Amino acid sequence: MNTTAASEKIGFIGLGLMGHGIAKNIVDKGYALTFLGRKNRAPAQDLLGRGAEEAATSRDVAVASDIVFICVTGSREVEAIIRGPGGLKEGLKKGAVVVDCSTSDPTSTVTLAAELKALGVDYVDAPLSRTPKEAWEGTLDAMVGASDAVFARLKPVLDTWAG
Repeated sequence: MNTTAASEKIGFIGLGLMGHGIAKNIVDKGYALTFLGRKNRAPAQDLLGRGAEEAATSRDVAVASDIVFICVTGSREVEAIIRGPGGLKEGLKKGAVVVDCSTSDPTSTVTLAAELKALGVDYVDAPLSRTPKEAWEGTLDAMVGASDAVFARLKPVLDTWAG
């Protein structure tokens, strides 16, 4: 692991075709990564082999992380990850950032942002463009909706997988 990477601890939920590549690049660029595995164990085994750590619940990912990326199908899944039993809301620390890379409904995004802001957590909408090939290569496009300060904080991590 690259010890010169920023001290931000990264969480990741959603190890599908896009998420696995993103998470791989975050770890390979030296960030500490805690992820939530899924039924398909191949991505989890790959990340464990690269030095990442696996959590049992979304809450555990939140507890271990300063910044949490979510890369799942859409709003329904994002809402369950955040609000559900063992969800992110149970473990997020004040000052944390949640980055939603899913294709989410704007109404849901605004509602979740308000809920998390009340906890002192920033919520960032960052849908993706391109394919799993670019995710693996670290050259995805992301349209990031964040304040200047939050974007500046996220940029070094985004640079590991977006280009």
